[in-house]
Amino acid sequence: MNALLRNLYAELPPVYWTIWFGTLVNKLGSVVVPFLALYLTQERGLPNAEAGALLSLFGAGSILAGLTGGVLADRHGRRLTLIISLLGGAAASLGIGFARSLGMISLLTFLLGWLGEMYRPAVAALISDVVPPEKRTRAFGLLYWVVNLGFAVAMTLGGLLASTSFLGLFVFDAVTMALYGLLVLWKVPETRPTERHPGAAQAGLGTVLKDGTFLVCVLLAFGFALVMWQTGTSAPIDMTAKGLSKTTYGLLFAINGVLIALLQPRMTSWLAPKRRDAVLAVAALWFGMGFGLFGFVSGAIGYAVGITIWTIGEIAYLPTANTVVSDLAPASLRGRYQGVYSMSWGFASVAAPVVGGAALDGPGPRTLWVGCAVLMVAVAVCQLAIGPAIARRAAK
Repeated sequence: MNALLRNLYAELPPVYWTIWFGTLVNKLGSVVVPFLALYLTQERGLPNAEAGALLSLFGAGSILAGLTGGVLADRHGRRLTLIISLLGGAAASLGIGFARSLGMISLLTFLLGWLGEMYRPAVAALISDVVPPEKRTRAFGLLYWVVNLGFAVAMTLGGLLASTSFLGLFVFDAVTMALYGLLVLWKVPETRPTERHPGAAQAGLGTVLKDGTFLVCVLLAFGFALVMWQTGTSAPIDMTAKGLSKTTYGLLFAINGVLIALLQPRMTSWLAPKRRDAVLAVAALWFGMGFGLFGFVSGAIGYAVGITIWTIGEIAYLPTANTVVSDLAPASLRGRYQGVYSMSWGFASVAAPVVGGAALDGPGPRTLWVGCAVLMVAVAVCQLAIGPAIARRAAK
C-alpha cells in the first residue's frame, strides 16, 4: 500500500494533492447531514415524514448547486467557485445549529445544500483539468478514498457529539469547511482551460442536455444515489427504531469509511483498465445486495454485514462513474457536465427522504430495502446496455 501511494503521489500534480488534503479536512467535519435526521426527529420532535420533507430542502439546494456550480466553474473559474461554496456552506451549517424556528432551519438547510455543495462540480472539473485521462480513475478513486477516510472518523465523532450536544455537530462542520476554503484561497491556482474548441463559445447547458448518452448516465446515477442517500435518512431512523443507539449507528457506518480506506487504492488500480460498463453493472448489483439485506436484519452484526457488502459496490461504482463523465465532457464544458451529473445526486437527495420516510411510515422498512435491491438490478442492466456507446466516446 505504501509503495502504491508513493507512486501515485509522484504521478499526480501538486494542486491535486492540495485539493486532496483540503477534502480530508472538510470531510473530518462532515457530520451534519448524516445526523440531521436524528436532530430533527429526536431534538426537535418532528415526525418521520415531516423530517424527511425538511431534509429534502437540502436536496433542492443540491440541485441548484450542481447547476450554478458547474456554470460558475466554467465561466469564472474553479477557484472562485470553491471559495464561495466552502465559506458560504460553513456559514449556513453554523446557522442551523443556532436557529430556533423551523422556518429558519428550513432556509438554512436549503442554503447548506446549495452553497455547501457547489464545490463538487468545480473539484471534478479541476481534476479533469490537471490529470491526464489515463490517470483520472486513480485520481477520482484516491479522492473518494480520502472522502471516506474522513467520513469514518466523522461518523464516529458525530455519534459521540450527537450523544452530548447536537450544537457541536454544526460548529465542527462549519470550522472544517471554512478551513478548506481558506486553503483554496491560499494554495490553489486557477486551472480552467484557456484554449477552447471551435464553437465552444456558443456551447452551454443546451449542448449538455442534448447529449443522450450522458443523460442516460445521469439517470442511472440518480438511481444509485436514491439508494445511497438512504444512509443518512431512512437508515438511522430504521436502526434506532430497532433499538440501536446513535453511537452504534455512527460506529456501524464508520465501517464503510474504514473499508474504503483499506481497499479503495488497490481496487481502483485493479479496476482502472477494465470495461467501464462491466465495472458499473457489477458494482450496482453488489450495492443493491447490501441494502436489500437491511430488510432482513435487526441487530448490529446483520447491519455490519450489509454495510460491508454494499461498500464493495460503492468503491467500484463512484470513481468509475466520475471518470465516465470526464471522458464524455469536452474541455470547455467540464464544469457543466460535472454540474449536471451532480444534480442527479441533488434530485436523489430530495426524493430519498420523502420516499424513505413514506415507506417507513407505510409498508415498512423491508419493502424499502428490497425495493432498493430491485432498483439496483435495473441500473446494472442499463449500464451494460449503454456500455458500447460510452466506449466509443471515450476512444475519440
